Amino acid sequence: MGNKIRLRAFAKANLSLNILGKDEASGLHKLDSVMMSLDKFDTLTVKERDDKQINVRFSNADIGEDNTAKKAAKAVQAALDCNGFDIEIEKGIPIGAGLGGSSADGAAVLRALDVLYRLPQRGVDMRKIALSVGSDVPFMLTGGLARVSGTGDELFFIENKLELFVVGLMANSVSTAKAYTAFDDIYKDKKYSPSDNDKLCEKLLDGDNSALRYFGNALYAPAVKLSPEIEKNADILRSYGATVNLTGSGGMTLGYFTDIEKFAACAKALKDCDGFCVLAPVKTGILHERI
Repeated sequence: MGNKIRLRAFAKANLSLNILGKDEASGLHKLDSVMMSLDKFDTLTVKERDDKQINVRFSNADIGEDNTAKKAAKAVQAALDCNGFDIEIEKGIPIGAGLGGSSADGAAVLRALDVLYRLPQRGVDMRKIALSVGSDVPFMLTGGLARVSGTGDELFFIENKLELFVVGLMANSVSTAKAYTAFDDIYKDKKYSPSDNDKLCEKLLDGDNSALRYFGNALYAPAVKLSPEIEKNADILRSYGATVNLTGSGGMTLGYFTDIEKFAACAKALKDCDGFCVLAPVKTGILHERI
């Protein structure tokens, strides 16, 4: 024993998020979303134990036993009947922002255990386990840019040729479950598609600035209802010329620029604001090394 893996698990943004109704079998909302990896990351170390215990420790956050890292580890352990793991996580992705930090942690543990055990060669369906951990986890395993459909099980990866500069302003966190409940209350037919994702993917692939016209998030109005500060942050970012979009259910509002001078002016003006950050797209979801 003693094999140890260190990983960086990157955040994600929803450039678009359309809600197409509910899956009858699972009751989950069916989505059509374009997701992009961002350079905020959690740092994880995963080490094999010589017993069956699974320990997850967050070095800088108060997160309980019900976490995706442990869920992913337990799923692999059940599939392989292997020993346990010590997992340490340093949060770099803001909690409650909608940037996918929880999903990133689950995906990183799956990646670490695949490095250690070569899971597909041993009959483990990583996609199935990833979906059982969370609907964003299959995307986070690979990262980059992808159109994600269904309940997270349908992924089509594309190359982003549009240079984007991104800033974020954090509001109060919004419960994903409460955001979807509010969505169902607002949109009685349980559907809303603010984005043309065919056009969005086409423009991103062409490197066309007009891609920003197709950014949108069906959870924006529900999230604002739960946290009005999101709208205030959106207005601030718009005042600097940003194209504004919520990621996930919030509470971080992202401002996108294709003009680096406008981006720089916004970043300079807001750099001392609480909850402000600068982000950049990255082409992968996870980086790992043996240590």
